[in-house]
Amino acid sequence: MSTEMIHSIEGDGEGGSRGRHVHKPDLIITSVLLVVFVVAFLMATGWRDLAAYFPLGVSGVGVIASASLLVRVLFFPPKPAAPKTNVPEAAKSVAEQEYEFFKNLSTRDWITSLGWLGGFFVALSVFGIYLAMVAFTVGYLRFQTAKSWWFAAIYAALLGGVIYVVFAIALKLPLPGGLLGLA
Repeated sequence: MSTEMIHSIEGDGEGGSRGRHVHKPDLIITSVLLVVFVVAFLMATGWRDLAAYFPLGVSGVGVIASASLLVRVLFFPPKPAAPKTNVPEAAKSVAEQEYEFFKNLSTRDWITSLGWLGGFFVALSVFGIYLAMVAFTVGYLRFQTAKSWWFAAIYAALLGGVIYVVFAIALKLPLPGGLLGLA
């Protein structure tokens, strides 16, 4: 038997030195998110009923999801990595593909993305949600993703309509009107 085979057999057992262990980044991130969602939920309980529905729902779902992930991280940690097989290098995992994607982004790509995001929030604070959302959607789809004007306009109109129906009509929640009060 080769030494690689012996080490892989020794590491297969749950009680071995290479057995399951808690993945610390998952534990830390999940714990922080759980605390944030619990605090958000507790804060929203002090609000009036109509204003509290959405925050209570979102933070409640966040508490449940974070708590269940925390249970999984603590009591069902991942098994050690399987021994290397004859899988071609082209078949990379999603995490490896994401890492490669972000590693290959240039400074210009990051500045462009931050510019679009910052532009949306500036427009939101000045013009309000509806005008900012329509302008951002049309601009982004037309100039960043090279979609047609028709596609961008129809998409923006549908998005604006859905947001209006959900928040203004169904939930009766006010949306940001900006400095010009256009919402």
